[in-house]
Amino acid sequence: MKKIGILTSGGDSQGMNACLKTIINMAERYNYEVMAFIGGYKGLAEDNCKIVTSKDADLYFGIGGSFILSGRYEPFKQKKEMNKALSVYKKYKLDALIVLGGDGSIRAANDLNALGLNVVVIPCTIDNDVFCTSKSIGFDTAVNNAVNAIDNIEQTMKTNGRVLIAETMGRFCGEIAMHAGLCSEADIIMIPEKKQSVEKIIREVGKQLNAGNDSPTVVLSEFQLDINDLAKKIEETYQKECKAIVVGYVQRGGTPTVQDKLLAIRMGVGAMDCVLNKNFGNVVSLIKDEIKFVPFDKAIKAKYKFNENLWQTFLELKKFKTEKKKKQN
Repeated sequence: MKKIGILTSGGDSQGMNACLKTIINMAERYNYEVMAFIGGYKGLAEDNCKIVTSKDADLYFGIGGSFILSGRYEPFKQKKEMNKALSVYKKYKLDALIVLGGDGSIRAANDLNALGLNVVVIPCTIDNDVFCTSKSIGFDTAVNNAVNAIDNIEQTMKTNGRVLIAETMGRFCGEIAMHAGLCSEADIIMIPEKKQSVEKIIREVGKQLNAGNDSPTVVLSEFQLDINDLAKKIEETYQKECKAIVVGYVQRGGTPTVQDKLLAIRMGVGAMDCVLNKNFGNVVSLIKDEIKFVPFDKAIKAKYKFNENLWQTFLELKKFKTEKKKKQN
């Protein structure tokens, strides 16, 4: 019987389970047995695996996380670990390996592909920092979760006249903060793509307060500054209470949105198409709303295209709101 392996690597993202179910369903349709490697590349290197069926996957379609577990595995960068993975792949006589993960997972998949494994990758990362695809699985849900959290916190901040600083995930990519900030009507957005000094952010808060905005909201992407230190400086500068909140792992959990489920289904089908047509060494990507297959080398070299139009939209809305506040006061 033909066999494929599946694993989820790196941080989990909502929609992984929906994608896994799609792959398993299609595999069974074409008489493939599916072997899941538990916990990502570590499971592959250490031969920790089990056969999974559509019955196993049925319970998890609408749930966040990964039912076959995920994780980062630093030793996998070493050649010894790669060779162990090759041995496991050959041991089970796999016809292909489908990996769900982010940019680091693609690089590892490329190394495995060079060793002779037949690998296909599906981009799953809430950070949306796989640049060969316009959207990665989990991003839409993460933004929705971040917006809901910020909206809820803003209600009590406005009631008490406090400044809010909300930090989102994103690693070194500002996609979550940009989208969440715009959709939660933040007054100030700080992202790596548009670097601003702490002093400028403090001045921007002051401009909002002077314009009559008693409770400005700052949304920023992680790893740029210490938000508690920023809150303290704002309080010292304006004698205004300021709360710093890390939105955190609420962004990763929960039921995937319809958009993420649809993307997960489409990419799962695309990955199985690659397997059936022996089109290996590719990242399944969404390009202009079509599923395309991008070779690993091109996917790794793909450059980030920041959405300048979205940033300009934010600036225009910010200008309009500030002018409106001034007139009202």
